[in-house]
Amino acid sequence: MDQGNKVLSEADFGLEQEMFDDAVNYLRRDGYLKGLHYGDNRSQFFEGTAYLTKKGETYLSKNSTLSKTYKGLKEIRSWLP
Repeated sequence: MDQGNKVLSEADFGLEQEMFDDAVNYLRRDGYLKGLHYGDNRSQFFEGTAYLTKKGETYLSKNSTLSKTYKGLKEIRSWLP
């Protein structure tokens, strides 16, 4: 969504529709996403309405690849003389 997409779908992630819907429903149900719309019995993301909750932002910051890489580099640096 932050890259200007108007609507996100399973095609954007290379997933099957059922897997995408299950993931979205999990993220919504567990409080990571808000502002979703529903149509045709599916969650729909629209630019400007769907957003990450604070819980979702915290999860991403703790689990992002960059964060993990940085932590790993810090650890390796501490091993070096």
